[in-house]
Amino acid sequence: MPADKAVEEKSRRRRRRRDPEMESDDAEMAYDEDGTPVRGISERKGRVTPGRRAHTDDGKKGNIITRFGRGMLEYFQGVSDELSKVVWPTREDTIRLSRIVLLVTIASALALGAISFLFTELFVIGLREDQPIIFVVFGAVVAVGYFVWTRRIMRTSEF
Repeated sequence: MPADKAVEEKSRRRRRRRDPEMESDDAEMAYDEDGTPVRGISERKGRVTPGRRAHTDDGKKGNIITRFGRGMLEYFQGVSDELSKVVWPTREDTIRLSRIVLLVTIASALALGAISFLFTELFVIGLREDQPIIFVVFGAVVAVGYFVWTRRIMRTSEF
């Protein structure tokens, strides 16, 4: 049974910690010249040992002008490093992509202009005193169109 074996191993480790004289089954114990077992725990130094991070120079030394200059130099070096990693497009790619952007921009401008013109004419016709029913008819057409469109989408999509 693996659970019984794990419990037995854990209790063996606890006994070994309490009784250093106990023999280990799986490893040889190392002993000092006195015959006391070496346990891998060093003596305390009696002082706080500084970590490696405390020895690093963050560039915080110097007056405000040198720190500012050093910061600007590091910034421009970082920008230069990042620009050297950029894969620039070829001339043909640039021309092709520019044409695509111009065509899409012109097409969307024409479509939005046509929609704006149609709504402007609709409101001019609807604001006349003799034909106020135009707004009601247009609202009904939009509502029916929205209902038909959503029903069509609901039928074709998989939920």
